[in-house]
Amino acid sequence: MNESTEFPRREISLARMWSFVWRNIALIATCSIVGAIAAGALSFALTPMYRSEVVFSPADSSSGLSDLGGQLGGLAALAGINLGGSGKKSDEMLEYLRSRAFTAQFIQRHGLVPILFAKRWDAKRGQWRGEPPTMAEAVSKFNLKVRQIAEDRRTGIVTVAIIWSDRVAAAQWANALIAEADDALRQRAIAELTRSLDYLKAESAETTVVEVRSAVYKLMETELKNAMLARTRDAYAFKILDPAVVRDPKDRDSPNKPLIVFLGFVFGFLVGGIWARSRQHRAQRHAA
Repeated sequence: MNESTEFPRREISLARMWSFVWRNIALIATCSIVGAIAAGALSFALTPMYRSEVVFSPADSSSGLSDLGGQLGGLAALAGINLGGSGKKSDEMLEYLRSRAFTAQFIQRHGLVPILFAKRWDAKRGQWRGEPPTMAEAVSKFNLKVRQIAEDRRTGIVTVAIIWSDRVAAAQWANALIAEADDALRQRAIAELTRSLDYLKAESAETTVVEVRSAVYKLMETELKNAMLARTRDAYAFKILDPAVVRDPKDRDSPNKPLIVFLGFVFGFLVGGIWARSRQHRAQRHAA
Protein backbone atom coordinates (compact mmCIF):
# COMPACT_ATOMS: atom_id res chain seq x y z
CA MET A 1 0.00 0.00 0.00
CA ASN A 2 1.56 3.19 -1.18
CA GLU A 3 0.21 6.10 0.73
CA SER A 4 1.76 9.48 0.96
CA THR A 5 1.01 11.63 3.89
CA GLU A 6 1.36 15.34 3.36
CA PHE A 7 1.70 17.58 6.35
CA PRO A 8 0.15 21.03 5.88
CA ARG A 9 2.71 23.77 5.77
CA ARG A 10 2.28 26.61 8.19
CA GLU A 11 2.80 29.72 6.22
CA ILE A 12 3.66 32.95 7.95
CA SER A 13 0.87 35.39 7.30
CA LEU A 14 1.04 39.04 8.28
CA ALA A 15 -2.72 39.02 8.75
CA ARG A 16 -2.49 36.06 11.16
CA MET A 17 0.39 37.70 13.03
CA TRP A 18 -1.53 40.95 13.37
CA SER A 19 -4.61 39.04 14.50
CA PHE A 20 -2.54 37.24 17.13
CA VAL A 21 -1.01 40.49 18.38
CA TRP A 22 -4.39 42.21 18.48
CA ARG A 23 -5.96 39.36 20.50
CA ASN A 24 -3.12 39.58 23.02
CA ILE A 25 -2.56 43.33 22.80
CA ALA A 26 -2.91 43.89 26.53
CA LEU A 27 -0.24 41.37 27.50
CA ILE A 28 2.18 42.29 24.69
CA ALA A 29 1.76 46.04 25.25
CA THR A 30 2.32 45.64 28.99
CA CYS A 31 5.52 43.62 28.46
CA SER A 32 6.75 46.14 25.88
CA ILE A 33 6.15 49.11 28.17
CA VAL A 34 7.72 47.35 31.15
CA GLY A 35 10.76 46.46 29.00
CA ALA A 36 11.14 50.06 27.82
CA ILE A 37 10.83 51.41 31.38
CA ALA A 38 13.36 48.89 32.71
CA ALA A 39 15.79 49.72 29.91
CA GLY A 40 15.34 53.43 30.55
CA ALA A 41 16.08 52.95 34.24
CA LEU A 42 19.15 50.92 33.33
CA SER A 43 20.40 53.64 30.96
CA PHE A 44 20.19 56.21 33.77
CA ALA A 45 22.00 53.85 36.14
CA LEU A 46 24.89 53.31 33.72
CA THR A 47 27.92 55.56 34.15
CA PRO A 48 28.09 58.14 31.34
CA MET A 49 31.27 57.97 29.26
CA TYR A 50 32.83 60.90 27.39
CA ARG A 51 35.09 60.86 24.34
CA SER A 52 37.94 63.33 23.87
CA GLU A 53 39.98 63.25 20.68
CA VAL A 54 43.33 64.63 19.56
CA VAL A 55 43.89 64.88 15.82
CA PHE A 56 47.49 65.13 14.61
CA SER A 57 49.86 64.21 11.83
CA PRO A 58 53.37 62.79 12.24
CA ALA A 59 55.79 65.70 11.88
CA ASP A 60 58.48 65.53 9.22
CA SER A 61 61.32 64.66 11.56
CA SER A 62 63.31 62.55 9.13
CA SER A 63 67.00 63.23 9.00
CA GLY A 64 66.88 64.03 5.29
CA LEU A 65 70.18 62.36 4.58
CA SER A 66 69.30 60.09 1.69
CA ASP A 67 71.22 62.29 -0.74
CA LEU A 68 74.41 61.54 1.14
CA GLY A 69 73.99 57.78 1.05
CA GLY A 70 76.03 57.33 -2.12
CA GLN A 71 78.87 59.45 -0.77
CA LEU A 72 79.12 57.80 2.65
CA GLY A 73 78.35 54.16 1.96
CA GLY A 74 78.33 52.35 5.31
CA LEU A 75 79.63 55.31 7.29
CA ALA A 76 76.17 56.60 8.23
CA ALA A 77 75.04 53.13 9.24
CA LEU A 78 78.08 52.78 11.51
CA ALA A 79 77.17 56.12 13.08
CA GLY A 80 73.66 54.86 13.73
CA ILE A 81 72.06 57.36 11.32
CA ASN A 82 68.94 56.40 9.43
CA LEU A 83 69.07 57.33 5.75
CA GLY A 84 65.60 55.98 5.03
CA GLY A 85 62.44 57.89 4.14
CA SER A 86 60.12 59.71 6.53
CA GLY A 87 57.31 57.17 6.05
CA LYS A 88 59.19 54.51 8.00
CA LYS A 89 60.12 57.06 10.65
CA SER A 90 56.49 58.12 11.15
CA ASP A 91 55.44 54.48 11.49
CA GLU A 92 58.06 54.01 14.20
CA MET A 93 56.74 57.06 16.03
CA LEU A 94 53.18 55.75 15.98
CA GLU A 95 54.33 52.35 17.19
CA TYR A 96 56.08 54.07 20.08
CA LEU A 97 52.79 55.81 20.95
CA ARG A 98 51.04 52.41 20.92
CA SER A 99 53.83 50.59 22.75
CA ARG A 100 53.21 48.88 26.07
CA ALA A 101 56.36 50.42 27.54
CA PHE A 102 55.28 54.01 26.90
CA THR A 103 51.71 53.25 28.00
CA ALA A 104 52.96 51.74 31.26
CA GLN A 105 55.14 54.80 31.90
CA PHE A 106 52.19 57.11 31.22
CA ILE A 107 49.95 55.17 33.62
CA GLN A 108 52.65 55.19 36.28
CA ARG A 109 53.45 58.90 35.93
CA HIS A 110 49.81 59.93 36.28
CA GLY A 111 48.92 57.38 38.97
CA LEU A 112 46.11 55.87 36.89
CA VAL A 113 46.06 52.35 38.33
CA PRO A 114 43.71 53.22 41.24
CA ILE A 115 41.56 55.22 38.81
CA LEU A 116 41.35 52.44 36.25
CA PHE A 117 40.44 49.92 38.95
CA ALA A 118 38.39 52.20 41.18
CA LYS A 119 36.09 49.38 42.34
CA ARG A 120 39.06 47.48 43.74
CA TRP A 121 40.66 50.54 45.37
CA ASP A 122 39.74 51.68 48.90
CA ALA A 123 40.32 55.44 48.70
CA LYS A 124 39.67 56.01 52.42
CA ARG A 125 42.25 53.50 53.55
CA GLY A 126 44.53 54.01 50.58
CA GLN A 127 44.86 50.31 49.87
CA TRP A 128 43.55 47.61 47.56
CA ARG A 129 40.66 45.33 48.31
CA GLY A 130 42.27 41.95 47.78
CA GLU A 131 44.96 41.31 45.20
CA PRO A 132 46.26 44.55 43.61
CA PRO A 133 46.15 44.73 39.81
CA THR A 134 49.40 44.38 37.92
CA MET A 135 50.79 46.94 35.51
CA ALA A 136 50.13 44.47 32.68
CA GLU A 137 46.43 44.47 33.62
CA ALA A 138 46.40 48.27 33.73
CA VAL A 139 48.03 48.54 30.29
CA SER A 140 45.61 46.00 28.84
CA LYS A 141 42.55 47.82 30.21
CA PHE A 142 43.89 51.19 29.04
CA ASN A 143 44.47 49.85 25.53
CA LEU A 144 41.15 48.02 25.24
CA LYS A 145 38.70 50.32 27.01
CA VAL A 146 40.25 53.78 27.40
CA ARG A 147 42.48 54.63 24.44
CA GLN A 148 41.69 54.27 20.75
CA ILE A 149 44.10 55.08 17.90
CA ALA A 150 42.83 55.40 14.33
CA GLU A 151 45.07 56.21 11.38
CA ASP A 152 44.01 57.30 7.91
CA ARG A 153 46.65 55.64 5.77
CA ARG A 154 45.75 57.79 2.78
CA THR A 155 46.28 61.17 4.46
CA GLY A 156 48.49 60.14 7.37
CA ILE A 157 46.13 61.86 9.83
CA VAL A 158 45.91 60.11 13.20
CA THR A 159 43.14 60.40 15.80
CA VAL A 160 43.76 59.41 19.40
CA ALA A 161 40.63 59.14 21.52
CA ILE A 162 40.32 58.79 25.29
CA ILE A 163 36.99 57.43 26.54
CA TRP A 164 36.37 57.92 30.24
CA SER A 165 33.67 58.80 32.76
CA ASP A 166 35.40 62.05 33.78
CA ARG A 167 35.17 64.39 30.78
CA VAL A 168 37.85 66.75 32.16
CA ALA A 169 40.28 63.91 32.81
CA ALA A 170 39.59 62.46 29.36
CA ALA A 171 40.69 65.69 27.65
CA GLN A 172 43.71 66.06 29.92
CA TRP A 173 44.87 62.48 29.33
CA ALA A 174 44.46 62.77 25.56
CA ASN A 175 46.54 65.95 25.34
CA ALA A 176 49.13 64.71 27.83
CA LEU A 177 49.50 61.41 25.99
CA ILE A 178 50.59 63.10 22.77
CA ALA A 179 52.71 65.73 24.50
CA GLU A 180 54.64 63.18 26.56
CA ALA A 181 55.15 60.83 23.62
CA ASP A 182 56.44 63.75 21.55
CA ASP A 183 58.84 64.79 24.30
CA ALA A 184 60.11 61.23 24.80
CA LEU A 185 60.78 60.86 21.08
CA ARG A 186 62.50 64.25 21.06
CA GLN A 187 64.85 63.24 23.87
CA ARG A 188 65.56 59.91 22.18
CA ALA A 189 66.38 61.69 18.90
CA ILE A 190 68.68 64.19 20.63
CA ALA A 191 70.57 61.34 22.29
CA GLU A 192 70.95 59.54 18.96
CA LEU A 193 72.10 62.70 17.20
CA THR A 194 74.65 63.37 19.93
CA ARG A 195 76.11 59.88 19.55
CA SER A 196 76.19 60.29 15.77
CA LEU A 197 78.02 63.61 16.01
CA ASP A 198 80.59 62.19 18.41
CA TYR A 199 81.26 59.35 16.01
CA LEU A 200 81.53 61.67 13.00
CA LYS A 201 83.92 63.98 14.82
CA ALA A 202 86.19 61.06 15.62
CA GLU A 203 85.94 59.77 12.04
CA SER A 204 86.80 63.16 10.52
CA ALA A 205 89.88 63.43 12.72
CA GLU A 206 91.19 60.04 11.62
CA THR A 207 90.50 60.04 7.87
CA THR A 208 92.94 61.56 5.39
CA VAL A 209 90.81 61.12 2.27
CA VAL A 210 89.56 64.53 1.20
CA GLU A 211 86.34 63.23 -0.36
CA VAL A 212 85.38 61.24 2.72
CA ARG A 213 86.21 64.14 5.01
CA SER A 214 84.07 66.49 2.91
CA ALA A 215 81.15 64.05 3.02
CA VAL A 216 81.55 63.67 6.78
CA TYR A 217 81.45 67.44 7.24
CA LYS A 218 78.25 67.63 5.19
CA LEU A 219 76.75 64.90 7.31
CA MET A 220 77.81 66.65 10.50
CA GLU A 221 76.26 69.88 9.26
CA THR A 222 72.97 68.11 8.59
CA GLU A 223 73.06 66.38 11.97
CA LEU A 224 73.71 69.68 13.73
CA LYS A 225 70.69 71.19 11.98
CA ASN A 226 68.58 68.19 12.99
CA ALA A 227 69.76 68.49 16.59
CA MET A 228 68.87 72.19 16.61
CA LEU A 229 65.39 71.45 15.23
CA ALA A 230 64.87 68.67 17.75
CA ARG A 231 65.68 71.05 20.60
CA THR A 232 63.77 74.10 19.38
CA ARG A 233 60.78 72.89 17.35
CA ASP A 234 57.48 72.89 19.26
CA ALA A 235 56.23 69.65 17.65
CA TYR A 236 59.03 67.19 17.04
CA ALA A 237 57.18 63.95 16.25
CA PHE A 238 53.48 64.86 16.25
CA LYS A 239 51.98 68.00 14.76
CA ILE A 240 48.71 68.75 16.57
CA LEU A 241 45.88 69.69 14.22
CA ASP A 242 43.02 69.66 16.72
CA PRO A 243 43.70 69.29 20.47
CA ALA A 244 41.31 67.55 22.83
CA VAL A 245 38.72 69.74 24.57
CA VAL A 246 36.46 69.12 27.54
CA ARG A 247 33.14 67.84 26.22
CA ASP A 248 29.77 69.25 27.13
CA PRO A 249 28.04 67.13 29.83
CA LYS A 250 25.29 66.29 27.32
CA ASP A 251 27.77 65.20 24.65
CA ARG A 252 28.18 61.61 25.85
CA ASP A 253 29.78 58.76 23.99
CA SER A 254 27.68 56.26 25.93
CA PRO A 255 25.17 55.13 27.03
CA ASN A 256 22.87 55.77 24.07
CA LYS A 257 19.65 56.12 26.03
CA PRO A 258 17.17 56.23 23.11
CA LEU A 259 18.72 53.10 21.63
CA ILE A 260 18.67 51.29 24.98
CA VAL A 261 15.00 52.20 25.52
CA PHE A 262 14.11 51.03 22.00
CA LEU A 263 15.92 47.73 22.51
CA GLY A 264 14.13 47.31 25.84
CA PHE A 265 10.81 47.90 24.09
CA VAL A 266 11.64 45.31 21.41
CA PHE A 267 12.78 42.80 24.02
CA GLY A 268 9.57 43.33 25.99
CA PHE A 269 7.53 42.91 22.81
CA LEU A 270 9.23 39.58 22.07
CA VAL A 271 8.78 38.36 25.64
CA GLY A 272 5.12 39.35 25.52
CA GLY A 273 4.65 37.52 22.21
CA ILE A 274 6.31 34.36 23.51
CA TRP A 275 4.28 34.53 26.70
CA ALA A 276 1.03 34.99 24.76
CA ARG A 277 1.90 32.14 22.40
CA SER A 278 2.64 29.88 25.37
CA ARG A 279 -0.71 30.73 26.95
CA GLN A 280 -2.52 30.03 23.69
CA HIS A 281 -0.75 26.68 23.34
CA ARG A 282 -1.70 25.63 26.87
CA ALA A 283 -5.31 26.67 26.30
CA GLN A 284 -5.45 24.54 23.12
CA ARG A 285 -4.07 21.51 24.96
CA HIS A 286 -6.64 21.83 27.74
CA ALA A 287 -9.44 22.20 25.19
CA ALA A 288 -8.33 19.02 23.43
